[in-house]
Amino acid sequence: MKKKAGKLTAEELAAKHQTALHTYVREVWGTIPDETEVKLRSLKAWGFDLIAGLREGEPAVFVADAADGREAGDVYEERGERFEVREVLRELPRGARLVVRVTHEERRGVARLYYRPGRGEETELFALPAAELLLAYFKKRGWGKLLEAFHSSGLTTEFIQSRGSSGKAWPYEALPPKMRRALREAADTIKKRAGAGRFTLVYFGKNKDGEDRYVVTWLLPTIQLLDASVAEHVEGLLAALD
Repeated sequence: MKKKAGKLTAEELAAKHQTALHTYVREVWGTIPDETEVKLRSLKAWGFDLIAGLREGEPAVFVADAADGREAGDVYEERGERFEVREVLRELPRGARLVVRVTHEERRGVARLYYRPGRGEETELFALPAAELLLAYFKKRGWGKLLEAFHSSGLTTEFIQSRGSSGKAWPYEALPPKMRRALREAADTIKKRAGAGRFTLVYFGKNKDGEDRYVVTWLLPTIQLLDASVAEHVEGLLAALD
């Protein structure tokens, strides 16, 4: 008899139940900050230069793609506006800050970067889909595990790393040391580095070639992943599982 769509057999339901019971979770949720201050080196890590110059003839601070290699004296047009480079900033002026905000707009996460001078109004330097910024940033830094595992990005960003086929999930007591260590390090990362997040791990043992079979997921605040030290740490944790 043909199985009805959406209906699980008793065997499939038992397998799902067994997997659910042996999917281990590390999770902490607090308040995700609306904005955070970032260092100039983080802007560099994302692939941008911070520039002081003229925008449509008026003094301004703006960003340019670092790959363009802008230098003092350059004049160029972008999106119908004229820019003149006076200085590529190597450090922030005294009292100035860079602040990033991540919001949910039109069904996706959006990252906005602002320049706040010691005095005067803040300037929006860019507004980009969070996924676009993160993927370009991961690629620039050579973080292949984050690129491969990236799934979606809003106020939080999800990563899924899966290896091999599923099977009978192992109980915690039988997990190999590497998998137990992953759970410990995930808890530490969420609590001490990201401030909030969720990590899950289900382990199915090794395949015939002796390779681990598992599924790992991360759900982390997007705003924290814009901190290069946090993203690099998660890249290392994903790499350690292979």
